[in-house]
Amino acid sequence: MRQLLLILLPLLLFLNVVPQSQAQPLEGNIDYPTNYFDHPLHLPVTLAATFGEIRPNHFHSGLDLRIGGKIGEPIYAPADGYVSRINISAWGGGKVLYITHPNGFRTVYMHCNDFVGEAATFARNYQYEHHTFTMDVNLPKDSIKVRRGQLIAHAGNTGGSGGPHLHYEIRYAANDQPINPFYFGTKYNDNIAPTIRNIKVYPANQQARLDDQWQTVTLRGKNKKGYLRWIDTVRVQGRFYVGVYATDAAEGSTQKNGVEMIELFVDDTLFYRYANPTFLFEETRAVNAIIDYDEYQRSREYYILTRCLRGNKNSFSRAVNGMGYLQFGDGQLHKLRYVVSDYKGNHTSRTFYVRDIPGQQNVVPADTSIDIPGDPIAYYKTKYFERPGFSATIPIGTVYENDILSYHVRSSSGLAPLHSLTLTNYPLPPHQPFTVRLFCNKEKIQQQGLRLDQLVVVCTQGSSRSALPTKRKGDWLEATTKMFGTFTIEADTIAPKVRPVNFAQGKQLSSTLLKIKISDNLSGIASYHCYINGTWVLAEHDGKTASLSVSAAKFLHTGTNTIRIVVADAVGNTTDVEYHVLKK
Repeated sequence: MRQLLLILLPLLLFLNVVPQSQAQPLEGNIDYPTNYFDHPLHLPVTLAATFGEIRPNHFHSGLDLRIGGKIGEPIYAPADGYVSRINISAWGGGKVLYITHPNGFRTVYMHCNDFVGEAATFARNYQYEHHTFTMDVNLPKDSIKVRRGQLIAHAGNTGGSGGPHLHYEIRYAANDQPINPFYFGTKYNDNIAPTIRNIKVYPANQQARLDDQWQTVTLRGKNKKGYLRWIDTVRVQGRFYVGVYATDAAEGSTQKNGVEMIELFVDDTLFYRYANPTFLFEETRAVNAIIDYDEYQRSREYYILTRCLRGNKNSFSRAVNGMGYLQFGDGQLHKLRYVVSDYKGNHTSRTFYVRDIPGQQNVVPADTSIDIPGDPIAYYKTKYFERPGFSATIPIGTVYENDILSYHVRSSSGLAPLHSLTLTNYPLPPHQPFTVRLFCNKEKIQQQGLRLDQLVVVCTQGSSRSALPTKRKGDWLEATTKMFGTFTIEADTIAPKVRPVNFAQGKQLSSTLLKIKISDNLSGIASYHCYINGTWVLAEHDGKTASLSVSAAKFLHTGTNTIRIVVADAVGNTTDVEYHVLKK
């Protein structure tokens, strides 16, 4: 019988797709008002991204709604309320409008091209009064009221947007916790089941073996002739866990949106469930602990893992019992079945098998050491780490599992040694920022003719290099970081670059919408100002294109005009340039 079963296994491996028309809300999400909010766009709902999708260091906190690829689609208030916050930035959500509603929820509109009505007037007045483009202001209740169906903004491509769209959120007003807008009755067409793109089986430790190897087994790949094929059975010895990469699509949507729920059944019993109908923003970096982080860095394919690290306190990725590891030890064949669902109830399943190999006798490979030197760190308490010329304070909850801090120091021809601080067993980004301090050699700085206020702490991780906001604490420089990596001190002595794009010294203007490129070599742009004929004029900063846009028509006169651009970096290096241009 067992031999017959092994022969039939390839036939038993199946992909089962069942489209269903009715939504199946998760438990606890059935009380959201489904008829309260209108759709904010007068367009059919087509999705560029869904709620809870995996993104670098965060979960996607809303729906990305398509607007046909063009800037300017009108946005309407979905219900009565008042404008409670206006946030404008060169990055992130760009121009963002927040509306608080009397039912206890708040709606959010990101990447707007512009605001309309009283909100637009308030924002413009604030910017000119404070001589700033960026702003983040909470408004008093009912100071700017809106009515259902009122035009409030136009959709655009501001901030970190990758193309024109509306990022739409619904949150609890009390704590700004985002909720999947689908639970509020968003109507859209979806008869397309999710796609299970791949499954991986991972050894949990150095004693585990998969198919007689100490490495991960990928179930879907190419055979010798290049054809895709699925492995139906994996031989396992010891402790292991699994991960799945799955995506969803709907009518008119992109093809790799996030899924609603992932379930893993082991021998027909639910073992693991992933679902993310709502989350706290302080949980969002936990995304790094639930995925195969290294694979995501390589390919942007996000494998959701059954492994649950103890320092990850989220509620959306949980094994039914235990920490998401499997170990049988019975020499039997076991069935594992993934079921992946979307909000509309369409689901896909895939079954595979593991053959347990009993009597674990394997040894650790000769070139691997279990006894790793370093400094222990625990997820449940604060770690104070000190070495000559370097220290770090890592708060409780920064790492996801007990680990070993690996520290190395190398001499450098620069202003300070290179201090490398990394995690050994679970090399994930920290869940929250931590503080590093580096000794500042005053004599060396003075010998090189540098000023102390020009110094910054720089962190390098792989190809990523960032100057951190730096404070001086006696003989030490202190900085807060969201990365482990290599830390050192550098001096920023170079002022920002300023380059006009569509005007030039002494030339006739071709447009009254002025474009200027700005950039900095290290510490980053801290401020920028534009003056036309001595008057401060709003310069809108687009971080994606590293440019300023200035609507200058009202400030120019016939003949010669003076345009002055002043840009400073984070340590005070300043570029102050004037251009004399002609206008007919």
